[in-house]
Amino acid sequence: MFKKIASVLLAAFMVGSTAVVAASAAEADENVAAVEDSSVAAADDSSVGAGKKIYFEVNPDLWKNYKEITVYLYDHETGDKLIGWGAKKGKMTDEGDNTWSYDFDAKGIELKSGKQYGMIFTGDWNIQTCDIIFDTNVLGDTAYCTGDQVENNVDSNKKSYYVKWKKADSSKYAPPVCITSIGNIIGEALWAGTSYYSMFVAFIKSDGQDGLSNALNYNGKTAQQTLDDIAKKWGLSQDEIAKAIKEAGKEGSIDWKASNSSAGTESSSSSGSGSSSSGTSSSSGTSSSSGTSSSNSSSKSTGTSSVTSGEGDTLIFLFGGIMLAAAGVVFLARKRRED
Repeated sequence: MFKKIASVLLAAFMVGSTAVVAASAAEADENVAAVEDSSVAAADDSSVGAGKKIYFEVNPDLWKNYKEITVYLYDHETGDKLIGWGAKKGKMTDEGDNTWSYDFDAKGIELKSGKQYGMIFTGDWNIQTCDIIFDTNVLGDTAYCTGDQVENNVDSNKKSYYVKWKKADSSKYAPPVCITSIGNIIGEALWAGTSYYSMFVAFIKSDGQDGLSNALNYNGKTAQQTLDDIAKKWGLSQDEIAKAIKEAGKEGSIDWKASNSSAGTESSSSSGSGSSSSGTSSSSGTSSSSGTSSSNSSSKSTGTSSVTSGEGDTLIFLFGGIMLAAAGVVFLARKRRED
């Protein structure tokens, strides 16, 4: 009789333990599924309102009598035009309140991560901003005109409105530093992989509209004055000027002499090696978009820490079952002795 009762108790205990383990496992699965769902939801929420759009805020006191705002876009590295000047594909959407948007996906424009682009905003192709550096890290941001005007880098007879991004780091995402067609300097951010010295060499070397020979036709300066003025603004030394002329293959053809130079004898430019820091705009973009990435990771870690696997409850139930079964066996054994 005792053996039968013990067998029944043991069987009941095993059935109960199995049920507890199954219930605990189911609870764990539900919690894990809930965390995964919340992580997905958090990821989705982080992209709400961002998408692949950029915005342009028009100052009605500056830009008047226009019907459309259009964006012009080119690949800085290759010079390829993703949106040509005057192209209908560049037409922005009026969002109201003097704000216009451009949806790259809707327009079929493929942007590559890590690649830098140049962008210009224009009203009916009559008024325009200067160029501004753009990459995928700037998506969701809004550009605006500061109110200042600068020399058009291609045509010195024209002026362009100075433009900036509202949120992006202006040391990396701003009008690019460049030498204009008459040898003046505009802009504040360096393109990736460039330095003041490399731009200086390119300016001396070019025989086109962006070169020294063209500038001398219009700026009323000598080559000595033009090169010295640029070198002083960029902190390039006399030795660097001479080196740049030689590197550009213009030695002997440009009338510049160190003995007549007003540039410094020592370099004070930090752009020689500093171009690498501006050149990492794609990685620095991580910091730009760090708000999204950090919120994603924090929501995931928070979700993970809230997972309850059910192992603690399972152990409690198992321990309680064992103690109950043991007590029952002891009780029956004592009763049997008494009988």
